[in-house]
Amino acid sequence: MSSPKVSPDSHSGLTPAILAESPTGHAPGVPYSPVFDDVYHSAAGAWAQARHVFLSGNGLPGRWQGRERFVILETGFGLGNNFLATWAAWRADPQRCTRLVFISIEKHPLLQSDLVRVHQERALDTDEAEAQGMAARLCQAWPSLTPGMHTLDFDESGLPGAGPRTGVTLLLGLGDIATLLPAIVASVDAFFLDGFAPAKNPAMWDEGLISRLNRLAAPGATAATWSVARGVRDALTQAGFRVEKVQGFGGKRDMTQAVFEPRFTPPPLPGGLWPAPAETRHAMVIGAGLAGCAAAWALTRDGWRVTLMDRHEAPAQEASGNPGGLFHSIVHASDGVHARAHRAAALQTMALAGPWVRSGRVDGQCEGLLRLEPRLTDQQAHQRLAALGLPSDHVQWLDRPSASQRAGLDLPSGAWLFAQGGWLHPAGYAQALLEEARQTGLLQWQGQCHVRQVRRQEDGLWQALDAEGRPLADAPTLVLANASHITGLLASATSEIPPLALPLTPIRGQITWLAADHAQAHPPALPVAGGGYVLRLKDGRLLCGATTQHHDDDPTVRATDHTHNLTQAGRLGAWSHSPTTLDGIDIGPLHGRVGWRASTSDRLPMVGAAPLSPHALNGTGRWPDQVRRIPRLRDAQGGLYVIGGLGSRGITWAALAGRLLSHWVSGAPCPVEVDLRDALDPARFALKPPAH
Repeated sequence: MSSPKVSPDSHSGLTPAILAESPTGHAPGVPYSPVFDDVYHSAAGAWAQARHVFLSGNGLPGRWQGRERFVILETGFGLGNNFLATWAAWRADPQRCTRLVFISIEKHPLLQSDLVRVHQERALDTDEAEAQGMAARLCQAWPSLTPGMHTLDFDESGLPGAGPRTGVTLLLGLGDIATLLPAIVASVDAFFLDGFAPAKNPAMWDEGLISRLNRLAAPGATAATWSVARGVRDALTQAGFRVEKVQGFGGKRDMTQAVFEPRFTPPPLPGGLWPAPAETRHAMVIGAGLAGCAAAWALTRDGWRVTLMDRHEAPAQEASGNPGGLFHSIVHASDGVHARAHRAAALQTMALAGPWVRSGRVDGQCEGLLRLEPRLTDQQAHQRLAALGLPSDHVQWLDRPSASQRAGLDLPSGAWLFAQGGWLHPAGYAQALLEEARQTGLLQWQGQCHVRQVRRQEDGLWQALDAEGRPLADAPTLVLANASHITGLLASATSEIPPLALPLTPIRGQITWLAADHAQAHPPALPVAGGGYVLRLKDGRLLCGATTQHHDDDPTVRATDHTHNLTQAGRLGAWSHSPTTLDGIDIGPLHGRVGWRASTSDRLPMVGAAPLSPHALNGTGRWPDQVRRIPRLRDAQGGLYVIGGLGSRGITWAALAGRLLSHWVSGAPCPVEVDLRDALDPARFALKPPAH
């Protein structure tokens, strides 16, 4: 819930909500906000209010019945009662939609402890056992209070081979509505306009924001609110809604209902949402590393058939074949798109893979990661954290003695401790993603397929061909996930309309590992990164690395690279020597592996619809100066998409990149704010036409 009266602790931090007992003159026993001088819901009951005002006011559950996906947008998450009541109604409806997506914005979220307390102390006005169980699951999944969008999944189910997973997704936006509402990319079927009273909380009911809900409204969308303020109704009318007053709830005579009936619907932008007809929901994904496996996971989860192809017999055989790799967030003073995107990715990886690691399904460690920062003094680091306002359950600064104690090593500097960080076995992670995809019955695996070119046929299908031009598979939608080879397949995609040459560079990397009982190896208690990295594998081995070598196609494991890796490990305290050469040092069995990571020039992944080259205009028009207006290789039947450039942080990026790719392909709500979507859009490289 937004307010101009309360400022966050910093430019990016969040101020948690304050709960108090209701004072005289307010509903007794109802949670109260002293900041807004208002109660969180009617004295007649939070769930009863949610059912009458928001569910019934939007024609639910009837309107979601038989739908594959239904999207709700709420302004003001508050205590979560509207979400819980909606989730309960979805669970109780045998004709429910396959997937319910509930987007909610909250500037002052509750601390997890307060959320637990408020739901434990209050008897909810519904079946208590079910309600308390659902509230407990919400509290357990409650994210670290970092600004931006957080994806929380509930009730993920479905019989093996029975099609897309059913479930409820809460896309929780933490921040000011004035910032987040324009940053949402979604096609919304129902709006829950909630919040403290307009007189108490005018920012939440800003007429300019409400009047632009048409940007998000799906055909036939509805809106409901307990407020009948004239400004709210006028803003909805301006947005293209037909507005009426209906019977209110809990002592209020009236409430507002609205139906989206615009006079004009503009065509979608090339970089906007393109919903595909049911009969064309089939994607061919080329490349089965982490990027391709994540794409297959996310697409099948959203009900798409996927043909996953790779030149190897099994998935995750190239850069994803290492025995371990790190994932973590980063801290930048400006908290710009790089820092925010990495944070979103690390949080998503932890939410998805953390339970798999804890259950033993995937090898790894998700108990935190230390990243050295020798350029900062302790005082400077604490000042940076205070300025950013990031919560301690996401990141803390540890001085050198404290960081060394946590790592069990003599570290050279203080470090950031990222709670949502650790390491994973890349191939095991990829296999878990594919297992999830296989359980839907929507995944077809085709190994040992050497795709050398792709083309679009006259019937609109994309076709993959081998070196002799023989067809291997086809589908209406094509996803290129084959690392640095993406550029070559893009060049073959079409001869009539040239695609953009994307700046993907293969970077050689060699890792080193030593036996668990090696006398000179000292595996850390927590993974440590910074000028190299060290981690303890599940069997106790020390893994260290990695080299970074451009324009190097040598596949052999080199002694000089082992020297480099062990030198870095020595600086981190994980290796007893800091050799300049391995000559004369009895290190025993030494193992290594070489792989190539595909990296972009700005070190961010590329996820989205493949852009055309500025040469496609042939001098017939002006090239767009906004990324969402760049023309793409797609239409209403399907298109060509890219997911790649994950670089050395493939584990960190995979889950978020997969969800973002599915958003582009399937039209699901975007899991990140629009500026982060733009920052990862491959069309960003088309904004500046080449000089003539």
